[in-house]
Amino acid sequence: MLKIRTSNRYLFDTIFVTTPRYKISMLRLCQFFLLTLFMGHPAIAEQDLRDSSQVIQAIKNLNWITEEFPPFNYRDPSSGEITGASVEVLMQIFSKLGIKNEDIDLKIYPWARGYHKVLNDSKTVLFSTTYTLDRLQNMKFLGPIAPNVIAVTALKSRQLNITSIEDLNQLKISVVRDDIGEELLVGLKVNPEAIDPLNSGLSMVKKLASGRVDAVAYTFITTLSLFEQAKINPADFEIIYVLKQSSMGYAFHNSTDARILEPMRKALDELIIDGTRQKILTKYGLGLSND
Repeated sequence: MLKIRTSNRYLFDTIFVTTPRYKISMLRLCQFFLLTLFMGHPAIAEQDLRDSSQVIQAIKNLNWITEEFPPFNYRDPSSGEITGASVEVLMQIFSKLGIKNEDIDLKIYPWARGYHKVLNDSKTVLFSTTYTLDRLQNMKFLGPIAPNVIAVTALKSRQLNITSIEDLNQLKISVVRDDIGEELLVGLKVNPEAIDPLNSGLSMVKKLASGRVDAVAYTFITTLSLFEQAKINPADFEIIYVLKQSSMGYAFHNSTDARILEPMRKALDELIIDGTRQKILTKYGLGLSND
């Protein structure tokens, strides 16, 4: 387990916090997720969404986009199949709705391209996407899938003690372009010169390990997975600053009709209640207390 050096965050015994305070925040996130289902205008006006069969067809016709973001979603190097915790939860939702896996054309895009598409294409869904209030203004969310900790990570040997934005400004921090890590740094008014946008998480961790940047800002558990993928020892790194604790979900274009989202929400609720989601998260090393 990587050690957290700074004092402006919860202490971690596991990857994800399970204190009562965190459980309360997760409940609030659930409420916000549900709120988003009933905002906006119909995305598929030409279909009669009073007909349940037309709703299912509308779900099938959506552009389902994900990215290389292990362990949530990624292409398995052995089988070539797109898999991960978020993918398996989604397939369970489809199963409850009577939708077959082969009915869905799931694609992997670079994050920036997928993010642009979900903001501009009314039939697009992007996942896994970190929930924030700012993003709520521009898209709708279905979730939560799993908790998410976005952190600034650096080499332990650097012994960096970061306690303020001024400290972050002294670093060169790699991010994935348009990812939540970049959004949070910009929102904190970190100097643009301190932020190094890249096109992929793998490039980001390789740049950190080679010493070409001081730190990376990214989902922590995904950073660990990318270290392993790049054959870099995760034990050599530590969190030096926590940017946000939030939740992952499926992000829909802001105009998506609530009648499309509602059956998916009900199916996800059932997966949470019967423990299916928990089993999937545990399979991928994503511990989660009850919401």
